[in-house]
Amino acid sequence: MNIGRYRITDVADMPPALATVLGVVVIALLAGVVWALLWLPDHAKLRSPAARERAKRRKESQKRQKELRSRRESLQRKAARREDTT
Repeated sequence: MNIGRYRITDVADMPPALATVLGVVVIALLAGVVWALLWLPDHAKLRSPAARERAKRRKESQKRQKELRSRRESLQRKAARREDTT
């Protein structure tokens, strides 16, 4: 007898009380998995106003830094071109 290979007919041959307990356990397990997935902390959500404000400031700062970096690289390329032509 293979323990891991039950067929639906094998479950149907179980006593009704055991089948009921097995059904309740399976449903409870599924409900627990769904509940756990729904209540997992979502780190992408910004729950507090302070966290939202920090995220906004961080995003603006990153945007400013990107613009400054792009400007600096552009000036460096211009300076390199001037050196090449002279």
